[in-house]
Amino acid sequence: MTSGGRIVLKDNVMKRRLIGGALLLALLLIALLIYRYHGMWALLQHRMFDQATLVAQVRQHQAIDILLVVPLLICFSIIPGAPVATVSVVAGICFGKGLGAGLNVVGITLGNLIAQRFFGRVTARQQQQPSRLVTAISKMRHPLLGIMIGYTVPFIPTSLVSLAAVKTAVTQRQLAIATLIGSMPTAIIYAWGGDELINAHFKNALLLIGVLILLVGLLWLIHHDRQRTVDVDTDHS
Repeated sequence: MTSGGRIVLKDNVMKRRLIGGALLLALLLIALLIYRYHGMWALLQHRMFDQATLVAQVRQHQAIDILLVVPLLICFSIIPGAPVATVSVVAGICFGKGLGAGLNVVGITLGNLIAQRFFGRVTARQQQQPSRLVTAISKMRHPLLGIMIGYTVPFIPTSLVSLAAVKTAVTQRQLAIATLIGSMPTAIIYAWGGDELINAHFKNALLLIGVLILLVGLLWLIHHDRQRTVDVDTDHS
């Protein structure tokens, strides 16, 4: 086996170990959260509660459960295809819109930064064919804007944005700031949505869903900024 083949094999093993470890930890954290909130499950099963009682029951373990939710958000941000939005909404349900949003921002940002440093380095060495999103962001005139948009727009796999992030010629500090800014909008919206759901403010929750859908329109900025870059390159040639 050539040295290049050994490197690829080693990278694949490391990647599987990281994802597998994150998955096992996530399952453990989910089990612990379900156990800690068994009182809520009993209320729901017997339907013996009013809205105020349900909210109080859900939010009585905040101090300890922070240590469970934040690592779970980090794990879900690392695992490709994991429903980060679901955990983020649960954070809003369990901790309220203020603290829930803060936990979401911390957990998602840290998870994205870890994914950038690992998956980007491994995939780059394997020289795989990049996706359209990765290519579009890496070729933008303002790549930091593309990174922020990529993390802001829901339904985009964050692993692809992390890969695009490490392919841009920006400093680690700039990348960290862009990742933080990009992770904040949806992290806050998910937390607010969870808080509105548990308080039975369904109209407000639907409004927040509409805002999330509108954020998809930000993808136009990536195409527009890349198109301007292409036009500039063509003019210079």
